[in-house]
Amino acid sequence: MSTVINTNFAAVLSRKNLDTVQREMDKSIERLSSGLRINSAADDAAGMAIAGRMESQQRGLEASIRNAKDGQSLVSTMEGAMQEITEVLQRMRELALQASSGVATQTDRGYLDLEMTQLVSEIDAIAANTKFNNQGVLTGAAFSFYSDIDISGTAMSTVTAAVSTGQLNVSLAQVNIDVQNVSIGTQIASAITMITSAIGIIDGKRANLGALSNRLDHTIDNLTNVVMNTIASKSRIEDADFAQETTEMTRNSVLQQAATSMLAQANASKTSILSLIQQ
Repeated sequence: MSTVINTNFAAVLSRKNLDTVQREMDKSIERLSSGLRINSAADDAAGMAIAGRMESQQRGLEASIRNAKDGQSLVSTMEGAMQEITEVLQRMRELALQASSGVATQTDRGYLDLEMTQLVSEIDAIAANTKFNNQGVLTGAAFSFYSDIDISGTAMSTVTAAVSTGQLNVSLAQVNIDVQNVSIGTQIASAITMITSAIGIIDGKRANLGALSNRLDHTIDNLTNVVMNTIASKSRIEDADFAQETTEMTRNSVLQQAATSMLAQANASKTSILSLIQQ
């Protein structure tokens, strides 16, 4: 092998290895400090793309869970108002039955009629004033909210709730007990029938709301399970393994010290050639 001083191949090779080890050392430090295996696309281009899609899916699912919980609150508001309407209707039926008593005088029925009038007005007031997020919930308007979001963020299904007190067919004219009417028995019997029918309609609507609430419970449970698995999958792709990275950093630290030592030795080896030209 020829002896040259213009090019120190050993030093060049040592410096190359030192640069490589230093880059790996920097990556290990970055991963340990951030907790992420993928800090840029250069670390794992395909992994970053997959993790990005999973992040979108996770956020979409979490938004779906919030939507479903809003739906539960809406249903609870509706059901609470309808429960109160049921109580009012039960009282109206009680008054109508009381008015049908043969011992009740026209004056007594007039007093019962006053309360009946107020109760009918209260049903209208409950329907008008029951609101969720400043929106009337007993007006017959449909409330839809998205659930079960797919990975692209497109809504795959919706849940809709709609309730209207107009379906009860309860009005002051229909239940008003006219004490001047000679056929008071027939009128009261008609009112009792109508009120009983309204109670049945309310019970049916409340049953539907209960079923919807149960559906939302299962929707939330399912979406929560999907979110948990998505987070776990994303973690396996982009999170750093601390045990592995610590081992790699220790290895690279030893190699860095060795490469630095070899570079110094390679630089020093050429100085011995100078002795050949010394006198």
